[in-house]
Amino acid sequence: MIFAGLAGSFFCLLSTAYAVDQHVPDQHHEAGALKTDADLTLAALLATTLARHPKAGVLAARAASGEAESRYARRWLPDTTGLNAYHMSDKAFDDTGAYENQVALTFPLWLPGEKAAQTRLGEAMAVSQASDETELRWLVSGQVRQLLWQLEAARRQWQLALEQEQRLSEVMAQVTLFAESGELSRADQLATLEELAAWKGETMLLEAEYMDAMRSYRSYTGQDAVPADINENLSEVQEIGRDHPALRQAMDRLAEKSAATEVVRERSNARPSVDVFWRDYRGERYTPVVNSLGVGFVLPLGKSPRREPEVAKAYEEVAGAEADLFETKRTLELQLHEASHVLHTTRERLENSEMLVKAANERLGLDKLAFELGEFSTQEWLRRLSRFKEIERSHELLLIQRGAAVAAYNQAVGESL
Repeated sequence: MIFAGLAGSFFCLLSTAYAVDQHVPDQHHEAGALKTDADLTLAALLATTLARHPKAGVLAARAASGEAESRYARRWLPDTTGLNAYHMSDKAFDDTGAYENQVALTFPLWLPGEKAAQTRLGEAMAVSQASDETELRWLVSGQVRQLLWQLEAARRQWQLALEQEQRLSEVMAQVTLFAESGELSRADQLATLEELAAWKGETMLLEAEYMDAMRSYRSYTGQDAVPADINENLSEVQEIGRDHPALRQAMDRLAEKSAATEVVRERSNARPSVDVFWRDYRGERYTPVVNSLGVGFVLPLGKSPRREPEVAKAYEEVAGAEADLFETKRTLELQLHEASHVLHTTRERLENSEMLVKAANERLGLDKLAFELGEFSTQEWLRRLSRFKEIERSHELLLIQRGAAVAAYNQAVGESL
């Protein structure tokens, strides 16, 4: 009866699973811990992260570049107007009074097809820039998802370890009293101390991981709070479509490079121009001054040889963009396959874990009864209880992994937050 009463009180201490409040880490930790904000949504978190992302300035510059190309295509003339002027006189030689003045304006002209090609380039750059923004939103969504689930996993693992440590600390205090009174052996006390020391070491490691996860999250998002709910609904998309942000960006970048190549090819000839000039001259001192107005046309003969390297370089960039498109499509398909596999595997593991937890709970009741009847030692009870807690811990972490797997699948099929 004495042993049964002792075992009963001992069991109450050992079998208290996760009695600590769910927010113990935040209470235990210093004031720098992240807060849970029920009003902060995943979309709002993404918006604030995008606003401070370094590439936001790059996208703005690309938008300005595309607009500049479009403005250039709308110009009447492809280049600035030139002004030529000269004065000639025979005063230094024969000094007959002859002289000539001429002022000319040169108006460069668009090459045939060049203006249309330039217009298409501006339109292609505008579309490509919009795709860049969509792709960046998708990429940042993936990073935010990863950081959130890493943070959640690290927080929960530390929380579970901290709960186990606190529970074992209470057990250790009770075991010490029993050992001093002679009701438990020194071996039982040492076994409990060993278990407590192991969990203290585990708690310190997991705390460090949690701190690293918080720093990474805060550094990337600039937020001191996390959304209260980070779970997502599973996407119904099952394949990589043309609207996938990464694939669409690669396709639009190829179209942009092709349009740029067409512009370079159209500019391979030297540019023609129209000259409008005014001429003032006198044959000799006593002859009348003659003023005249004329129009000239300059037509280059043949292609400019210096344009050939530019055309070759443009074709090289098109080939590179086409290769990037194929590589992007292959990479996205592999990522979707991996995400689908992980999601399927995690679901199966979770189903198996649920059966394991159910069986472990039944086994725990039998072990409790056997321990109260004195059928095995305190060390054996600690070992069995530790195994039970490990099963529960693994199950809770699998729940987190399922949420992370759903987020990874949504990311793979191209859905942003």
